[in-house]
Amino acid sequence: MASVSIPPYVPLIGGNKSTGQVTADICAPLERRATSLWWFAFLPSFALLLLGAAAVTYQIATGIGTWGLNRSVGWAFDITNFVFWIGIGHAGTFISAILFLFRQKWRTSVNRSAEAMTLFAVTCAGLFPIIHMGRPWLFYWIFPYPNWRGPLWVNFRSPLDWDFFAISTYFTISLVFWYIGLIPDLAALRDRLRPGWYRGLMSFFSLGWTGGFRTWRRYEIVYMLLAGLATPLVVSVHSVVSTDFAGGRLPGWHTTIFPPYFVAGAIFSGMSMVLTLMLIARKVMGMEDYITQRHIEAMTKVILTTSCLVGLAYAIEFFSALYMGNRYESFTFLNRAFGPLGWGYGIMVVCNVLLPQFFWFPRVRAFLPAVFTIAVLVNVGMWFERFIIIVASLERNFLPSSWSSYTPTSIELATLLGSFGLFFTCFLIFCRFLPMIAISEVKGVLEHRHGTKSQQEPPSGSETSAKAVLAVFAEAEDLVEAVRAVRKRNWPIDDIYCPYPVHGLEESLGWRRSRLAAACFTCGAAGVILALWFQFWASARSWPINVGGQPWNSLPSFVPVTFECMVLFGGLGLVAAWLVRCRLYPGKIAVAPATGATDDRFVLALSAPGSSAEAEQMGQLLRACRAVLVQDRPEVEAKP
Repeated sequence: MASVSIPPYVPLIGGNKSTGQVTADICAPLERRATSLWWFAFLPSFALLLLGAAAVTYQIATGIGTWGLNRSVGWAFDITNFVFWIGIGHAGTFISAILFLFRQKWRTSVNRSAEAMTLFAVTCAGLFPIIHMGRPWLFYWIFPYPNWRGPLWVNFRSPLDWDFFAISTYFTISLVFWYIGLIPDLAALRDRLRPGWYRGLMSFFSLGWTGGFRTWRRYEIVYMLLAGLATPLVVSVHSVVSTDFAGGRLPGWHTTIFPPYFVAGAIFSGMSMVLTLMLIARKVMGMEDYITQRHIEAMTKVILTTSCLVGLAYAIEFFSALYMGNRYESFTFLNRAFGPLGWGYGIMVVCNVLLPQFFWFPRVRAFLPAVFTIAVLVNVGMWFERFIIIVASLERNFLPSSWSSYTPTSIELATLLGSFGLFFTCFLIFCRFLPMIAISEVKGVLEHRHGTKSQQEPPSGSETSAKAVLAVFAEAEDLVEAVRAVRKRNWPIDDIYCPYPVHGLEESLGWRRSRLAAACFTCGAAGVILALWFQFWASARSWPINVGGQPWNSLPSFVPVTFECMVLFGGLGLVAAWLVRCRLYPGKIAVAPATGATDDRFVLALSAPGSSAEAEQMGQLLRACRAVLVQDRPEVEAKP
């Protein structure tokens, strides 16, 4: 019988870390001066940003005639870059929301950076339509706000207006999602820093977080509901972007495959950019123990899967064009492959379909220089994909007399480089001043070690008959055991403080179910009603517009904006309800129950015992549950 070789086990987090070591390691780059590697990456990025800013300034002062547009190609680099950056921004929500719902533990080391990457990528994407307006100072006209022009409302039946609502909602929910996950880590960083402006900022934005279990419990509900809202949102955004093209009659654009095709391509390019940044960051910031081979393996497999989906979309698109018998469609796709831009189509196929197939081989996935090279080339190929879709179709439209060739100018090239400079500059600043890895989430997936723990007696001579009792534990398992033992004796628990959410306590505590889900549903329903009413009123009552003979009350055309408003109102209302219920607000002074409650200690706060004898029983029981410290506390923070 042939022997079966079992691959060696690779831990998710290397170095056999403790919870305290996780906090120290991830916060270490923020507590010391920037390294030479960081400056080596930051200065070229900032130089590209300045180049792009100069190019955009010149273009705004002179006009979009500085671009290489002509009578046929009205969209080129600007819209190519817009779609490219929107696609890059999809990986953050995919990792944070979708993989969270599927309980993928490997996401914990990369989700924070991927979420930040989403914000920076969407910012880069949003700049290009504004620049393309020619009069960027009038960008606010896209908002449906009361005005003196009739009032003239925006056209809610236009995919371009859907774009605005989809992208602004996506950015807002992604920002909220990112910030909510960052709050516990800001508190951990706050408690480590020395007094100064940096600690003051962390204290202001950590909202007075102390790690109370009631807050953690509601935090997890909020995080899960936001993930549920963001999952269809991430699918809708690039589907809406694809309707900018699929809604037209131009050959090569008018196809129903675009929405799933664009979504798969967005996750494909976004995950490649995440992998690229993680490989750089793990070296520059010294995070090799937290971004391990298991993380790289998982990301390369996602890239391989989405590469196959993108390749399938290429094949279906080409086959449909040749099979349908429409000579315009057939010519368009043959022109893409063999026409003047055939070289770009070749780059697209090689980088997006062929090169990722090397990830089938474990040795390639383990060889980091090859992984980095393929990830970079995938993004090159995805940029060319958007360029070919847009420019190749516009260069060769229905009338041969209107055919023309497009060549980008130096201003367009500088603007493209500037967008990369903005992206990498923002990402490096993020890595320098905020935890790039989710500290609390990494602690939750550690393979905890068990060993002997030193025990300390309570302060000698202290009476607890009128004071609350605090028990400090070094392991989450000991805390759970102590809570169960305390509940058996019906001793009241004020709260529990943890550096990360500890599961298994809900049943023991017997606290009532949260109503945050009802608040989310109510706010989402309000968003639906308000969006439908306003679109109908603006389009059919206040300023009726005949768009292609469609009825003024065009309900199907109102669905995209209504959906975005539902997600936006539901998400913001949910977070507002959580903040109010937990009494968290910017600048609140955190009253820590014990040192280390946001770092590596688990604190159990009991109500004041009725007598000295009961206090002594409490102390004995808590020490039997391996409490490392049992002490009195005159006051306990009010229960939110």
